[in-house]
Amino acid sequence: MNDVFKNIFISLGIAFILVAIQTSVNSEYLNEFLKNNLITLLVALLAINSATLGIILTKLRDLIDKNSSANFLQTKNEMLLSIKEQIGLIAFSVVVMLLKYSHLYNSICIKDYFIDTIIIGIFVYAILILYDTAKSVFLLLDL
Repeated sequence: MNDVFKNIFISLGIAFILVAIQTSVNSEYLNEFLKNNLITLLVALLAINSATLGIILTKLRDLIDKNSSANFLQTKNEMLLSIKEQIGLIAFSVVVMLLKYSHLYNSICIKDYFIDTIIIGIFVYAILILYDTAKSVFLLLDL
């Protein structure tokens, strides 16, 4: 669970920096790109993660067959957590995007800087999950 909070803070930190850079160069590219593609990207990253986890599970099954005393319960729990995180990111991004592009958003006092940081942070978090999954593939290749 500590890794989840660490990833949240890293994602928001990177997103804050990206929003600051985007604001300083007077660009809306990242906002417009994510407005049109965030949900699609998150679903695609979930599919990639699921396929990669399938490959990892196959390798783990081989390791368990070779060594029946091997216990990968914690690994299984982490894999399930990554899927839950990504599904949660998709649901959260739908809510945030609905809020940002609604008439209600214009009537409340939420700064664009704040909500843009959250939206970019969601994307960065999904990339961090993909990175963690990719690292696990390389760890398994070393076994």
